[in-house]
Parts: sequence; structure tokens; C-alpha cells
Amino acid sequence: MARYRVLTGLDYPPNKRAEIGDIVEDLPAQSVKWLLADGHIEDADKPKKVVAEEPAPTPAKKAVEFKPDAKDGDKDGLVQDATIHERPVEEK
Repeated sequence: MARYRVLTGLDYPPNKRAEIGDIVEDLPAQSVKWLLADGHIEDADKPKKVVAEEPAPTPAKKAVEFKPDAKDGDKDGLVQDATIHERPVEEK
């Protein structure tokens, strides 16, 4: 008998409830095709689908005035940190 992993909470006949992560074998046969297609269930005998997370967006850099003589106030080797003019400290 086919086994399905529930991906969204489901109510199904006769008066049954399956929660996310449950493995069920008694879903109505006429519903399995659309439940699979809509992503409500997946085949429990196949490896779980792994969805790669998108990396967090890089914060936008501030648009500020360019300062040719900017100082490295926090001593991190960069001047005008987190701005569109961020650059390494120039060696003199």
C-alpha cells in the first residue's frame, strides 16, 4: 500500500485528520493525484525533497558623499564603511 508524508494539515474522510509530517496510508485514492500535484503530500518512500534556502540579501549600501580623506574610525582597515564608497585604507 502506498504511503504519503503530509506536508500541510489535511482533513479527509471519514472524519480523519493528518498533521504535517504524519505518514498516512489511507487517503482516498481519487484525491492522491491532486494532493501530490498541489504539494500537500509527498511519497513517503522516496527521499524527502530538500529545498535550498536563499542567502539573506546583502544590505543596501548608503549613498553618501565621497570623502577622499576619510578616517578609519573603527580600525577595521576600511574607510566609509557600509557606503557605496567603502574601500581599504590607503597606505601612506
